[in-house]
Amino acid sequence: MDRVIITGANGSGKTHLARRMSDARPDVPLVHYDALKLTRNWERRPKDVVSHDLASALKTPCWIVEGGPSCLPVALPYADAVVWLDPPLSLRALRLFVRPVTFRNRTRPELPDDNPDHLISQWRFGWRSLRADALFRRTIHDTVAAATIPVIRCHTRVDVDSALSLWRTPPHP
Repeated sequence: MDRVIITGANGSGKTHLARRMSDARPDVPLVHYDALKLTRNWERRPKDVVSHDLASALKTPCWIVEGGPSCLPVALPYADAVVWLDPPLSLRALRLFVRPVTFRNRTRPELPDDNPDHLISQWRFGWRSLRADALFRRTIHDTVAAATIPVIRCHTRVDVDSALSLWRTPPHP
């Protein structure tokens, strides 16, 4: 496993796992899809520019991409594995509540500068995300269903640790 996509809904733990994987193999580039999508003040870059920049980043032999289901159409053809983080809704809710408190009025490290977490707007965003849980799952399922690469679906911490163990396995010569 040398080119892996970490996907899931908001609050599923994508960034956390991506950091753990990056720590395990620090020579492998880590691409945060949100960092490609955003400019400042939570404004989005044009989709064609984001897709182009993502495709350019994926032309290297090894990488980790972490992002929601919208990164899959561009990244999937380049990947050799997908880790789908699908924790219980209650855990996502907790994370989506705590994250804006932790980063209140500050930009998270994985985002471009000038994208601070404001409590009310981030809680509204989290609420919308939780309400769209079935849509996230269906979108990811439908997108990876025809994939000819391994899709590792993680519901628990044990599942996530197993996926991390696969990543730590030395690449093929």
